[in-house]
Amino acid sequence: MKRYLFFLLAILSPYAACSQPTVTDSVHTIALPEVAVQGRLVKQVVSTFHGSYIRGTRPLLPQQRCVVWLPAPDSGRLYTLTALLLPLHQRFTAGRLQVSLHQRGAEAEMLGPSLLKQPFLFAPPDSIPKRRTQVRLNLLPEHIQLPTAGVYVVLESLPTAEDEVFIRRAYIQRRKTKKDGSAVVQPYILTRRGTDTTTIWTSTDAFPKLCQSPAGYVSNTWMRWAPHLPYKREGVQTFRGKSVQAFDTVVMLELEPVE
Repeated sequence: MKRYLFFLLAILSPYAACSQPTVTDSVHTIALPEVAVQGRLVKQVVSTFHGSYIRGTRPLLPQQRCVVWLPAPDSGRLYTLTALLLPLHQRFTAGRLQVSLHQRGAEAEMLGPSLLKQPFLFAPPDSIPKRRTQVRLNLLPEHIQLPTAGVYVVLESLPTAEDEVFIRRAYIQRRKTKKDGSAVVQPYILTRRGTDTTTIWTSTDAFPKLCQSPAGYVSNTWMRWAPHLPYKREGVQTFRGKSVQAFDTVVMLELEPVE
């Protein structure tokens, strides 16, 4: 029996030795390559879209200007403007859409200095591809930092050709009438080109139609209906005896925080 125990201990002794931890006096230091930890900046979007669009649309006609104010999401942080998105009701076939960005003006002036070197200008049909109903502006090359007071987006409609001059607006009565018996009229924009005395009649439906979103009682949209008129803030209106809430022209601004 003793011989058997000695034989068994002799077999298990190497495994027992391996199971014992080995203690050394030296500490091995492994040099790791330098690693730069980079965090990904999350873009933010500031817009006047309030969850839905209204059914009715209003074309932006020559001589008219729409101003939309977009506040800074956090006045304590710095942001870089990366892109501006402008939804359209449909592709326009007449007029040119001019887009510019401005700082807040001093005292009673609403618009301050322009943030762009030159305004963006879009004209059909080359500037807006078919089936696309939005205008997207890449603002990264401009290197614009969002002012603490926000930015004013100015949308203006110009005649289709550079030498085209606005004359007036005219209305033509159609033969059919509405349910209430009132006449149906079609508005037109009358223009002339250069020294040509021929009058160009263009339906208002052919000009850019901006998308709008219900804003409740207060909006961030102003309209100037003619160059000689003041800006008027969109507010609650009365239509056919009913109160209609204010609405904003939809503009979306992409921002990137500056770290």
